[in-house]
Amino acid sequence: MIYLSIWDRIKDFFIGIHEKINGFLQNTLAFDEKLIGLYEEFIQPIPELIKIFGAIFVAIILVLGVISFVKKMFKLFIILAIIFVIILLVTRYT
Repeated sequence: MIYLSIWDRIKDFFIGIHEKINGFLQNTLAFDEKLIGLYEEFIQPIPELIKIFGAIFVAIILVLGVISFVKKMFKLFIILAIIFVIILLVTRYT
């Protein structure tokens, strides 16, 4: 029973820290309000047709970026696998 209350106190301590930091950042930064303000100021006045083309352009850029990232990670995986095999062979035969 003592361990349960200690773990509850530790959990409550860290949850309290998180809530204090989160509340401080919400009051200080007001990120949501600023983001909505930017949307209302810059995006809302644009005609709908341009918004559609912009959304398609952003989607294409995101897809191409993800494909490029996956290609680079695959190359890195291959290089790390080759290095691992070399290290395995060197340690096995020496």
